[in-house]
Amino acid sequence: MPLFSGILALAAVSLYCAALARRFKLDAGLLALPVIAGASLWLCLWGGVGLLRAGGWAFYLAAAALAAWLAYKRELAGALRELLTPGFATFVLAAAFFLVVFAATQPMFTQTDEFSLWGSAAKLTKLHDMLHPAAPGNLLARTATPALMLVSYLFQFFGAGFSEWSAYFAVDALLAAAVAAVASLPCLSKAGAAVAAACGFLVPYFFSAPSLGGISNIYLSFMGDLPLGFVFGATLCVYFSLRERPVAALALTALLAAFLVLTKDVGLAYGCIAVGLVCADRLFCAPKRRLPRRLKDAALALLTILPGGLAYLGWSRYVAAVTGLGKTTVGSEIHEVTQGQAMAEGVAQLLGLMEPTEKFAQVRNAMLASPFTIPVCLLGGGALALALIWLVLAAAALAAPKGERLRPVCLGVFGTLALGAFLVFHLFLYVYNFRETDAANLQDYIRYIGPYYMGFFLMALGLLARYAAAESRMAKLAGALPAAVLAGFCVLIAWRGLPTAGFWNYPRSVYSVRQDVKQRAEAVNGLLDWSDTVLLISQGDTAIRWNYYGFELNATLARGFGGFGYGHEGDYNWDTTHMNLVPPEAAGEGVPEVYSYQTVADADDLCLFLLDKKYTHILVDASDDYIADVIGPAFGCEGLPDDKPDEPVLLSIQYDGDTVRWTPVEGGAA
Repeated sequence: MPLFSGILALAAVSLYCAALARRFKLDAGLLALPVIAGASLWLCLWGGVGLLRAGGWAFYLAAAALAAWLAYKRELAGALRELLTPGFATFVLAAAFFLVVFAATQPMFTQTDEFSLWGSAAKLTKLHDMLHPAAPGNLLARTATPALMLVSYLFQFFGAGFSEWSAYFAVDALLAAAVAAVASLPCLSKAGAAVAAACGFLVPYFFSAPSLGGISNIYLSFMGDLPLGFVFGATLCVYFSLRERPVAALALTALLAAFLVLTKDVGLAYGCIAVGLVCADRLFCAPKRRLPRRLKDAALALLTILPGGLAYLGWSRYVAAVTGLGKTTVGSEIHEVTQGQAMAEGVAQLLGLMEPTEKFAQVRNAMLASPFTIPVCLLGGGALALALIWLVLAAAALAAPKGERLRPVCLGVFGTLALGAFLVFHLFLYVYNFRETDAANLQDYIRYIGPYYMGFFLMALGLLARYAAAESRMAKLAGALPAAVLAGFCVLIAWRGLPTAGFWNYPRSVYSVRQDVKQRAEAVNGLLDWSDTVLLISQGDTAIRWNYYGFELNATLARGFGGFGYGHEGDYNWDTTHMNLVPPEAAGEGVPEVYSYQTVADADDLCLFLLDKKYTHILVDASDDYIADVIGPAFGCEGLPDDKPDEPVLLSIQYDGDTVRWTPVEGGAA
């Protein structure tokens, strides 16, 4: 059924692209990305009023009605001929390839963030037919933006349950649509489109620093980083293709900027930068227009951020309404400030109007050095990546016709200035959102900054491909550069980062723990409800199994506590995810740790914790002598296993005043 659903999704997207291309005389390759983005925004609107499934039916029934209407008017064949362009061929062939590969290999989620946010949110959206903040179940980050979850929902709308491989396919179809926009810039040049498309699909391998011969998760990740960079770059490519048709160009810019805003929390910055680059182009690159007309064009372009702003505010209001959570503060509980205060303080410290804190100074120095010290591509740091982008833009300027030579220069100047502003933005992010050690080390720097370089490169590549497809002498001379870039990518990837395994042959051994947890969760899911809260006991776990159970259980996986003691004077504890319980005598001074991430607690501590949290169930996944001989009997539960049982043991928690008892659930104990 997921395969059938994926085919129907591709057919619906193709039909919409064909009809729009025929109606507005556009290249269908430019429309695949806006159609998918528009469908995601459409579903978000329906989901906001609690009618997500109705929105999905409306999308597909409208496609069926459109096909029937075109057939009735005898225009269906003519509309489908609009799909015969190099750009759209790039989209449909790549999407079909991913669909076949994933249907055959059926990959599963493996990355931690897929379980704590992206994958879990997509699963809850599908299972409950509602936006993830309102869905019951295991999700730590309910304020996260919904665009990718809704793309996944669209591409497996007719499937029963949730398919992980179908979610991967949905994201990669989105990426293929972005590459198709780049490949559409050479117009009808098949050779130019092929080279641009090949470069586009190799971009994420180039903008990474993998170990030679390792396992790659490129195109096998359900997270927002790669889509953010691709859609960011493709937005400007769509605009450049339609530069002489301002209504279409600005309308699609507004649509894609709104989609960027809802792709990831930092998507608002990407949307603003994309619109800013369009404004700069309208202001400085309009041929033979006086300044007042240019200012008017730039002002109109600036309005394209309004849908994105409305999307951001609307999503924030929705999250606050259904969860009570807001997105107006940053920092920790010790130093929590509003976003406005954080920006004001950050700017004041940056400009020397306020004495910088030690943390601010450390992060500032690390951020200033980061373009030279932190690799973001196979060439090295961001400075070298930027040099490559400028080289491509310089070739585009040489190949451009006389009236358009300023466009690559304008893109290079303002894209670089925006990069500087983006680094400053992340300076503030690290200072106010990260702990001191993580901030000073610029944790996850490549994930945050890498998408910008990818998008910037795709813009430059698109312009070069467009101008290199022209008939001028300089265009033919510069036309060799895209092929040279492609050859360089291939050489560098083979030399520096060729993976032995990737999305095409991901090793099944990686899923061994996943499969084990999945089978054990299925053994108890029939005994649980989404409203139940389950505390996991899995002695020796490093939170990996906890994350997996959080994804697999049809209930809410409860959080534990770290440190020692609970509820007594002098206790030192904090909220955490998974906890390995050890007795106080096994954690004294000089005694080696029994487990990693251990929680020092006796039965009284655990009783106070449960009385405070009122969890409904205990799930014993892996036990030991302490659980079997001390903790279990203290709660009236004899006979618990002292190791990992063949099947997990599900216990119900009963509360009677200050007394807490554990009772085996019939059918849920080994």
